[in-house]
Amino acid sequence: MVELEKSRKKNNTKVLPELSKAEYRVADLLTRGLSEKEIAAELFLSRDTIHTHTYNIRKKWDARCAVDVARKFILSLDDPKKYFSVLLFLTIQFHIIVDCAELDLRRPNRTTRVLRSGRTGRKKND
Repeated sequence: MVELEKSRKKNNTKVLPELSKAEYRVADLLTRGLSEKEIAAELFLSRDTIHTHTYNIRKKWDARCAVDVARKFILSLDDPKKYFSVLLFLTIQFHIIVDCAELDLRRPNRTTRVLRSGRTGRKKND
């Protein structure tokens, strides 16, 4: 433990709090780009359980979104080169979000359609 403190001070890096095994699996799958629903299906758990795990991960790591979780997860690995393609994708996604801040990327409001059945009142002249 003393050696870890010395190496942390020497490298001037912040050590992330430990995750439970379940949180670690969820963070790994989040890093791979899966949604909470897909993670729940893969791990055979409820969506609420996965949501709780992601909330706890964000709370422990002080992450604001899934991109922060992925970044911190990759950087905490011994061999982060394994996730280079994912990191590249997340970087591109981050720049798209930041550069397109003025775009409204939310779903448009649904408009109701009026369905008309039958004839419209016009008569054909034969």
